[in-house]
Amino acid sequence: MVRTINVGSSVAAYSHATVSGGLVFTSGMTPHDPDTGAVRGETIEEQTRLSLALLERVLAAAGTDTAHLLQVQVHLDDIDADFAGFDRVYKEMIPAPHPPRATVGSHLPGYRIELTAIAALPED
Repeated sequence: MVRTINVGSSVAAYSHATVSGGLVFTSGMTPHDPDTGAVRGETIEEQTRLSLALLERVLAAAGTDTAHLLQVQVHLDDIDADFAGFDRVYKEMIPAPHPPRATVGSHLPGYRIELTAIAALPED
């Protein structure tokens, strides 16, 4: 199990990630302040940027990075209003070629985005 203080403590019964068979499976990354747990950012762009930054920290703690992403699952609270802004930031922060991704509308409690990912560990 992977836990990192760089993203704050878990607020429920889960680890930040699990490593198995050369793969890293992350928990949901949300736009929360690692120190206070409070949601940060008003816009989807701000919340996406923070969620992806936290994802980068979890991947680093597990020994990988966003260049090794194999799949990303994204939940947007208002997919109609927020997809374009989310996608702009995602393209800036996630290196091409972009991994397969599913983006769905979900009811999220107090934030606009949550994402999970599967990444490979780099080969030696």
